[in-house]
Amino acid sequence: MANSRPRSRSSSDPQNPSLSLCDAQNLARDCGLDIPKLQALLQEIEPLSDKYKEIFYRAATGLYSADDLAEMFNHSQKNLNADFNKNLGSHLKDYLELDERVGITSLRRILFKKGYCVINDILTSRYVENSELERSASDKISTESDH
Repeated sequence: MANSRPRSRSSSDPQNPSLSLCDAQNLARDCGLDIPKLQALLQEIEPLSDKYKEIFYRAATGLYSADDLAEMFNHSQKNLNADFNKNLGSHLKDYLELDERVGITSLRRILFKKGYCVINDILTSRYVENSELERSASDKISTESDH
């Protein structure tokens, strides 16, 4: 899956299309996040540049590590984490009334717990998927043992 992630903001590389806030929102929507609710959240915390909104949406997908985002936005990981905390994390912590710090790696979990995901039955669907995989594997084993 790591190879399918965009790595650069350069539009000259066909493997890495130019990133945008709209693309980040669409990706977040595809990952089960409630975009209108997140837009309202971002409006409440403080005016943010499109760059930080894009970082927020991409971090919220859970698809990117801090290293990935740092590379995408031409930051060092240390600077990106500090910028994220200063521009987003501290405001999210206050607005969402959290006891814990909000960082890049904890963002998706916190948004899920606070109801910002459209799909709130992830564990139920994962259980069904796992059951199907187990059933498929056991069918394959019993078929192979019959021969």
